[in-house]
Amino acid sequence: MADITMPKMGFDMTEGLIVRWLKKVGDHVNKGEAIAEIETDKVTIEIETFVAGTISEIVAEAGSRTPVGGVIARTGEAGAAVASKPAAAPAAVAVATPAPVAAAAAPRAAVATTSSTGLKASPIAKRMASEHGLNLGDIQGTGPSGRIVRDDVAAAIAGNPTPVVRPAAAAAAPAAPVVAPPPAAAAGATVVPLTNMRRTITRRLTQSWQSAPHFYVSMDIDMGATLELRKQINAPLAKDQQVSINDIIVKACGVALAQFPYLNASYVEEGIQLNPNVNVSIAVAIDSGLVAPVITNTDSRSLGGVAREAKRLIALARDGKLGAENLSGGTFTVSNLGMYGVTTFDAIITPPQCAILAVGAVRRTPVFKGDSNEVVAANICSITLSADHRITDGAEAARFVAEIKRLIENPLSMLI
Repeated sequence: MADITMPKMGFDMTEGLIVRWLKKVGDHVNKGEAIAEIETDKVTIEIETFVAGTISEIVAEAGSRTPVGGVIARTGEAGAAVASKPAAAPAAVAVATPAPVAAAAAPRAAVATTSSTGLKASPIAKRMASEHGLNLGDIQGTGPSGRIVRDDVAAAIAGNPTPVVRPAAAAAAPAAPVVAPPPAAAAGATVVPLTNMRRTITRRLTQSWQSAPHFYVSMDIDMGATLELRKQINAPLAKDQQVSINDIIVKACGVALAQFPYLNASYVEEGIQLNPNVNVSIAVAIDSGLVAPVITNTDSRSLGGVAREAKRLIALARDGKLGAENLSGGTFTVSNLGMYGVTTFDAIITPPQCAILAVGAVRRTPVFKGDSNEVVAANICSITLSADHRITDGAEAARFVAEIKRLIENPLSMLI
């Protein structure tokens, strides 16, 4: 018999959510075969088994969370007897989600306990039901063998969004510490449970905002030369091979970062870590949140190479097929909201990076021509650098942004 464990899909991943099983007890699996779909803090992805055999037990049911390295299933040799999992064995599920202290002290905690009711529910479903005062017996389970999973409870919450108010007697329980309760949902409001990805975005960006002293440097760029070069490059190419404005900006950032190593650095306990490679992350919006796949060695790739890699990563992101290797090692981020008509914005630094560049829309704007009083039309794009003041200062950030401006206004220099 061999254990199948929750894989580590990123350096900061601590647990994963089993979205659904692609195999069931009794199925034979080969090494490298996809067996389940999991949700990490960044993506939803299929995972493969590194052992072959017959699945003898599903330890972590769909809807449950399991820590990295925790057992999610077991296999036996081909032809081995298939173990039947007792109906009353949910305690064997490896889950990293502790029960909230407040829920443990509340009288309604028994509602979410399956031992007394015989109901089958995932740990997260039990916790959500307890927090919202829902009786599991009133919820129809859609998981394996009628098991109640997160989506079932979320649907029930939409119809009864107001959490139960704890009785006064329970509030006086001596075992519970005195803590400020979270804000209650407004009457009639719908509470949407956080996905694993949204929870991690909340945690990491709150950490960044609170620990990294942000400062901002903005600059306008004349995009005329870049737009003309892009037009010439794309003329003979099929649409799916064309270079985007963002590709050119990402390439300019790669070239500039090679000259400004402190903008390509990370703040660590020992000091400032100067990263040996220039790996630019590109922010990609997907239905479940935001991911930032990494274009490695951006400084040494050709403009065409940057464009091809960006298209490949964006396609993987939208298909939910990004792997840990696509999301790790970023040293700088470009976030472009220009396609939504946004002209300027400030972005929050992605830890442990030093900086992030916010890119706005290209807009046709009247400007003075040179030192004369003649007004002409120009295609202007505003960029804003958010930087960590622990690593760099305003003057260096200004020179870095000015170098990006120089490269984009003279794009042929990036092709030499």
